[in-house]
Amino acid sequence: MAKKRRKKRKKLTPEERQLRRSRNKHYADFCAFLAGLGFNRVKVDGIEIVVGGRTGELDDIFVYENILILVEYTTGQPDSSHILKKKPLFDKIQADVPGFMELARKKYDLGKHLSDVYDDGQYQIRIMYISMIDVPQSTIDTCPSVHFFQGGTKKYFFSLAKTIEKSARIEFFNYLKFLWSDIGAAAITTTGKSYNYEGHLLPESMSSFPKGYRVVSFYADPESLIASAYVLRRDGGWRDDSHLYQRILIRKKIVKMRHYLTDQKRVFVNNIIVTLPGNTVLNDPNTPGANIPVENLARARPVTVSVPVGYNTIGIIDGQHRVFCYYEGSDKIEPKIATLRKRQHLLVTGIIFPPEIKGSARLEFEARLFLEINDTQTRAQAALRQDIETIVRPFSGIAVARSIIAELARKGPFAGLFQTGYFDSANKIKTSSIVSYGLRPLVKFDGADSLFSVWTNPRKNRLHEREGKSNKGAEYDDDLQLLEKYTEFCVTQINEFLLAAKLAYGTENWSVDSPTPSALLRPTSINGLIACLRLVIEDHVPLSFDGHKRRMMNFKTFPFKGYKSSHWNALGKALFEKHYKHSGS
Repeated sequence: MAKKRRKKRKKLTPEERQLRRSRNKHYADFCAFLAGLGFNRVKVDGIEIVVGGRTGELDDIFVYENILILVEYTTGQPDSSHILKKKPLFDKIQADVPGFMELARKKYDLGKHLSDVYDDGQYQIRIMYISMIDVPQSTIDTCPSVHFFQGGTKKYFFSLAKTIEKSARIEFFNYLKFLWSDIGAAAITTTGKSYNYEGHLLPESMSSFPKGYRVVSFYADPESLIASAYVLRRDGGWRDDSHLYQRILIRKKIVKMRHYLTDQKRVFVNNIIVTLPGNTVLNDPNTPGANIPVENLARARPVTVSVPVGYNTIGIIDGQHRVFCYYEGSDKIEPKIATLRKRQHLLVTGIIFPPEIKGSARLEFEARLFLEINDTQTRAQAALRQDIETIVRPFSGIAVARSIIAELARKGPFAGLFQTGYFDSANKIKTSSIVSYGLRPLVKFDGADSLFSVWTNPRKNRLHEREGKSNKGAEYDDDLQLLEKYTEFCVTQINEFLLAAKLAYGTENWSVDSPTPSALLRPTSINGLIACLRLVIEDHVPLSFDGHKRRMMNFKTFPFKGYKSSHWNALGKALFEKHYKHSGS
């Protein structure tokens, strides 16, 4: 009997082999990330399920305690049609979690990963979409219940997990919008919980902090601090790029300090500076459970500091490395560190917010405190200082320009191309010089070459008046809304001008990852375009997309690449002279 010939496997081109390696790495990196946080993987690919009349498949399920993450992978060019095909199934699953759990126990090999401690109604489900190529914002907006794990957010968490390993899951849970009471043992108990620390109160008269703020000193174990702490930032390093400043945990420094703990066998003696939530309670240590009357808080005295348990309740202003070097890891010294996490105590100085201080007011206070502590020691990086400026002085020229670049990164011809976060691709366009030397002069609150001069809002002079004020006053919030309107106006005008330039010059190689990116995708070119726009405004040329497009004839021939580094003003003047000054109305 003749042997059957094996079907000859197609020989892959070098490009196809590289694509296969990239795809395999895409899957493996995400699986390794969740495994590092303590999740167990359940392979479900290829198993068809029917939920609420909708038929479909899942690619992966990851389990941690009573948390299930359902994953959809994609390696092709993302579009809304792919995710929208999956959305009805996701919606049915999330609408009836107990029903899905009953089905999943039968269809998948879930049993060995689920605990008998939880009933089906106590499980929590999140959907994650893991695309090899970043999904555009327009697609993300169609599925608000799906977490699109990509770009700077993905890099942030991958880096965090490599640095503090399992302890990164606390931040990850917050990203997935879990409450502390949703997860593990907290989900099956009805009792509240607080961390209680013995310490001392420094009254207002001795601290010089604003009225209502209280300063306490106490010793805290690293384990409870890690469970509740966040490193100073805008409510997570992954939520709001327009108000984001992130101090990164440096792995090399963390590892060195971690070994110090076990080699020298001693605790760090310098104090950690933190902020505490307004519902922190000060109790009389001599009478357990008894709150100290307000009239007795006017003098230095011993207290029990009772901090409510929860994710992101304790803001670390200074000393993040001294806290997080106690992380839950997998290195050979972890058994020793595990003991120290509970046994050693760090000296903490905590500022308790007044109960009414929330949101942006709390963020601004933390940012100012960070600058007070750090700016005299080392100069913060330009991008970091610009981010903080948007918080502490939102009406300043730098702050307005920084907010605008964040919007230009979200929508318009340069969407997705600007580097606005620490973990954005290094190939993306650097923005510090664009903010300082391009946008700031364009959007300032005076001058004939500013967009402010052509903005027709009758109340606009309030912004100019507000810029130099240090106190907020009664109309501060109204002025912030007015500032938002001005920002929207600026973004519209700039995007119309940049879109006309892009179309006139040509859209070839319109990618920062291209081997030969378009000449317009350089800070010098962008600053030159903005400098041209300032001259256009100063010359009273009417602003409109059609007008810009009409004047930019033969734009393709302009020698953008001939202008280097800081020669953007010369570039802008040359553009204006060629395309606007003698082009008519």
